[in-house]
Amino acid sequence: MKSYLTRDIRNVGIVGHGGTGKTQLVSSLLYTAGMTPRWGKIAEGSTTTDWDDEEIARKISIQTGLAHAEWPATPASPSGSSDKVKINFIDLPGYSTFITEAKASLIAADAALITVDAHVGSQVTTEKVWDYCTEYDIPRAFVLTWMDREHRQLRTFHDFSRSGFRPQCRRSPVAHRQRKRIPRRR
Repeated sequence: MKSYLTRDIRNVGIVGHGGTGKTQLVSSLLYTAGMTPRWGKIAEGSTTTDWDDEEIARKISIQTGLAHAEWPATPASPSGSSDKVKINFIDLPGYSTFITEAKASLIAADAALITVDAHVGSQVTTEKVWDYCTEYDIPRAFVLTWMDREHRQLRTFHDFSRSGFRPQCRRSPVAHRQRKRIPRRR
């Protein structure tokens, strides 16, 4: 097993309301980092962090799931000992029944990504996990999920984030790269 220095390890909690795509986000990050050979999907029961039979059957996270990825270290990072950092993803349950599990596990995180369904907007658990991050002094960022669905409420979320989470919340657009078009065969 590869060992890492403490300064080369980051613990990131993935939190949010149930059904906002936390587990799918972790699956996507693992696939992007090259840690899994294929993209795990909740509908197929093939995600890395929902491995329990009950979680697969219900299609929800019941307990905290852990996964890790190696990521290239940036020149500005404090990691001077290696060319890669280890990121531990802590996939936390989002439904209110399991909120105490999420709070208890969040204390281990160095940072948090709060997932918000762009179709629904902020929900009760969104505000709870924001408060938990404030209580534990954890830096956090929102990740809008389900942006490909119809009736997404980007404007509503933007207005809410500016009023409900001020002064800490600032909008930072992330550019996406254009996919190469594959020419059709004739």
